[in-house]
Amino acid sequence: MPMSGRKNTQARRNHLVKCPCPNCSKDSEHSFSRVQKGSQLVCPYCSTLFKSTQRL
Repeated sequence: MPMSGRKNTQARRNHLVKCPCPNCSKDSEHSFSRVQKGSQLVCPYCSTLFKSTQRL
């Protein structure tokens, strides 16, 4: 009896999404769950703290 539904949901939640930095405009990858929760993100290029404006 496969339980693939739960595994797929978990994998979908943990994938990376690209978010543009409002300061330097470069795309960086962040965890889908952090973006969805509205957590603060850090740009790896300019170290700016920001929240994503993407609605997923």
